[in-house]
Amino acid sequence: MARTTWAFNKEIIFGEIGAFLGVPLFSFIASQLTKQTSIISASAVGGSIIGAVIFYLSMRIYDRKKQENYGKKELFNDLSYFTPVALMLTLLVYYPILYFVSNYLLNKNTNLFLSVIPSQLIAFAVFLVAINIYRFILIKYFGKVL
Repeated sequence: MARTTWAFNKEIIFGEIGAFLGVPLFSFIASQLTKQTSIISASAVGGSIIGAVIFYLSMRIYDRKKQENYGKKELFNDLSYFTPVALMLTLLVYYPILYFVSNYLLNKNTNLFLSVIPSQLIAFAVFLVAINIYRFILIKYFGKVL
């Protein structure tokens, strides 16, 4: 059964919900321990990683378990196509945007949550476009549906 764009993006969006919960939580905790904006911004990145991984994998496994003839081997194969590119885009695009925009807003004396939440939304929007371009290339040129 071919997966739709919605199914693919739903898992990513669910992962982002986890990141969306992790960013302000970890940033708030860091802000209670220090006033250094670089540490608070770095904790936003850490919270994003932890929340995203937990929520994304939960939805991915849940979605895929509903399919017939889909087991550990197929999940591993899909993740082997998805994870390296997602990690590269996350490290080179998402987290730098999250870090630098939140740091910029924090240094402008913007409220903590009004700094990290818009930063995260901007970073996610760019990531989502980029990962969907990758998915399109996989489908069009390699016949691989994630």
